[in-house]
Amino acid sequence: MKSKYKNIVAPVFAFGRNAPESVALIHDDIVLSYSALSASVLKAARVLQEQDIGSGDRVAMISTNRVDVLVNYLAVAFIGATFVPVNAGYAASEIRYIIDHSEPKLVICMEDLLDKYLAGIDGIVNAPALLSLEQYAVKVAVAEPLAESEMWQKPEDLVLICYTSGTTAAPKGVPVSHLNEMESATAYGNMWTMSAADKVLVALPLTFSYGLHAASYVALSHGAATIILPRFKPELVLNAMQQYRPTTFPGVPTMYAILAEYAKEQGIKPDLSFLRVAMCSGAALTEQVKDDCKAYLGIEVSPYYAMTEIRPIFSFDLRRERAPSKGSSGYLIEPTEVRLIDDAGNDVAPGERGELLVKGPSFYGEYFKDPARTAEALENGWFKTGDIVTVDEHGCYFIVGRKREQIISGGAKIAPIEVEEILMKHSGVASAAVIGKADPKYGEIVKAVVVKRDPEVTAEELINFCSSYLAAYKVPKIVDFIAEMPIASSGKVLKSALS
Repeated sequence: MKSKYKNIVAPVFAFGRNAPESVALIHDDIVLSYSALSASVLKAARVLQEQDIGSGDRVAMISTNRVDVLVNYLAVAFIGATFVPVNAGYAASEIRYIIDHSEPKLVICMEDLLDKYLAGIDGIVNAPALLSLEQYAVKVAVAEPLAESEMWQKPEDLVLICYTSGTTAAPKGVPVSHLNEMESATAYGNMWTMSAADKVLVALPLTFSYGLHAASYVALSHGAATIILPRFKPELVLNAMQQYRPTTFPGVPTMYAILAEYAKEQGIKPDLSFLRVAMCSGAALTEQVKDDCKAYLGIEVSPYYAMTEIRPIFSFDLRRERAPSKGSSGYLIEPTEVRLIDDAGNDVAPGERGELLVKGPSFYGEYFKDPARTAEALENGWFKTGDIVTVDEHGCYFIVGRKREQIISGGAKIAPIEVEEILMKHSGVASAAVIGKADPKYGEIVKAVVVKRDPEVTAEELINFCSSYLAAYKVPKIVDFIAEMPIASSGKVLKSALS
């Protein structure tokens, strides 16, 4: 499946030549055709060179969702440098960690975020050069574009370092080469049958792999139009859907739950018949959220499974006649390879639970400047995901828990997702997260943290409800209620904040 291109920008330029007036990017009142996007990339590349940025250098960008993020990503790639996106919602200390760890030569930062950035890097020796995004945009507007023939042509070179959201530990820098990025985009495009006829609505942060790569770059590398929203808000998304009539919407489970809840509360059922694919990743998609989306939005949400390190892995595949088994994350997507192993390292039989090991051409093979965690994550060339998975007779894979999140109560292993699925079936529950709580007798007991949909629902009612579906040792012994679930910028529940 090796790409014919040697730089991630090359397919974008190809559409700029072959379909110059086709729309590439939309954001608010900005509309860029593929030819205009290509020109902007070449001008931005010139500015980067004038800032003494070249192959092997790193450029960090701190910004909310806007066209500039994608233009700059492609411009950095064009000259053989490496792009380091930094989430605008990060605290000063989190920004400091990424800048300190990635050691960029240049930082491009939105003016509104400069105070936070400067506070974060205070005291860092050899701080990187700094341009406000506004200064950078002025320079790009008047720059003389580089020639397309000057494009960097070493596909094995690094193009991107995405930092994981850090829900369980300090964020890890995940390096990606041009080749990794293009192999992944090809696999995504094939399984989603992506084409230049598609319009992709992106409300995900562009500073994470899902928003930057799976949502936006996959679209751009296939000639589709990418519509960028500044942030996720249910009314923004539904209004944009009516305005632009996208064919594709990528989201995380929390986004779909909020969209369905909003439609229910507003008493509306929007016509989304133009949406051919509503895909979901980033966390487990419960059957309740799927049912709510069907009932209140009229859409079928299709889950898939990918990681920042390797993507995609499992997915629905629109080239197949058979839909994935209910509750599964779909089929294995080639050329990724997987194994399911037990605690002794032996492969398990179909239907049995095992830890998922993965390898494939989208994986760079290490964490950036982190040999200890690289060694911990790899086993004979296989990446240990930490996810517990089963596969059925149809070749569909089910994510049944996290090895590190497993609750061990009295020696019995409990997957939090299994309990969360049951809690979400209750009509009085808006969202739920399950964690282990230390217990002197059992080692751990099951604790549920719940956001109410029905203000009258009680802990006793939910415990009794779970008792009807689960073995006694899996039933929550404690139920706490909170007003709002803590959510990371990536859309994942911050379970570390619930203990």
